[in-house]
Amino acid sequence: MQFLKRSLCLMLALAVAVSVSADETKGKKKKNEKKAPSATARFVEKLELTDAQKEQAAAVDKEFAPKLAEINKTRLAMLTDEQKTAEKDTLKAAKDAGKTPAESRKAVDEARKLTDDQKAKMKEIQKQQTEVNGKIVESLKKFLTAEQIEKLPKVGGGKKGGEKKKKKVAA
Repeated sequence: MQFLKRSLCLMLALAVAVSVSADETKGKKKKNEKKAPSATARFVEKLELTDAQKEQAAAVDKEFAPKLAEINKTRLAMLTDEQKTAEKDTLKAAKDAGKTPAESRKAVDEARKLTDDQKAKMKEIQKQQTEVNGKIVESLKKFLTAEQIEKLPKVGGGKKGGEKKKKKVAA
């Protein structure tokens, strides 16, 4: 009888230990997993969204994430390992130095040392990226308030083109 009690207690303790161990393993995997940033993250990160808006933003993420992943995969495929390393190291250094996004981009462009062919391909990839970002912003505008829309970052360098047109009209 005592043997049965001891065996039962041992089995129970073992089951609890395995369960706790499995939970810890799941937690570690989640911490180490690199999740791609959502398609809308950089657009809505500074906005206070309602729960309904968060759900709608998640739907926009789901719609555009595959296209963004495809664009990024194409971009990475055209870079050599040395260029990828240079890009990563330069971005980290620029972030640590507190550089602006424009300064960071310039530093990365210099560090990657793209060939003329790669520069042409990169320009096309950036064009696609800008187009998708524009579509994301348009999708977000459908459910954001006017105040939230004002806080959205501008996409595609629209200021430059707009300034040129205004100057021509004013002249």
